[in-house]
Amino acid sequence: MKLEFYFDPSCPFCWVTSRWLLSVANKRDLDIVWRPFSLALKNGELETGNDGRTDHLAAHRVIRVMLAAAKDGVPLLDLYTKFGIRHFMVGDEYDDAVITDVLKELKLDLKYANSADDTKFDSTLKTAIHEATKIVGQDIGVPTIVFDFGGGKKTGFFGPVLQALPSEEESIKLWDGLIKLAGSPDFYELKRGRQSGGPDVFSTARC
Repeated sequence: MKLEFYFDPSCPFCWVTSRWLLSVANKRDLDIVWRPFSLALKNGELETGNDGRTDHLAAHRVIRVMLAAAKDGVPLLDLYTKFGIRHFMVGDEYDDAVITDVLKELKLDLKYANSADDTKFDSTLKTAIHEATKIVGQDIGVPTIVFDFGGGKKTGFFGPVLQALPSEEESIKLWDGLIKLAGSPDFYELKRGRQSGGPDVFSTARC
């Protein structure tokens, strides 16, 4: 099954969902295309400057670095994982020091750090947002998954939004249920209230 996973490195819920997808990828033969989705750009926060959310703006700079490295063949998943560990597991903010550290950890040229403020990558991000919203709708953020059923048939969801990483058994059950819903032309939406506070990002340490 081929699918696209849209992520913003600032979102802890997106991080948990990404680790869930990785936990079931081999068991359900998933071919995942990782695509950055800038919440700062989607929400118009780049224009408002200091009025935008600082975490979104910092993540946007990280995404530019990711795209610069990916252009030279560095897998986006590797970049997202390394940055995510530093931010969600270690607790570091996305600043220039962390960008440099991650590039060093991946043994990459430090020149990519210069791309953090290079606006030329924003057109690529606008295209990604357009492609996601064209299929899933305008009222989305991350995580967003687009499923490719072949023959030009694509559908997608904003979500699933997970409070914690499920067990291996529950992860597979969740995927099997989700793909059934994705394949139904009549399914529209499910939603319920969630617990207060952020997700348990540390639950992803076992994946």
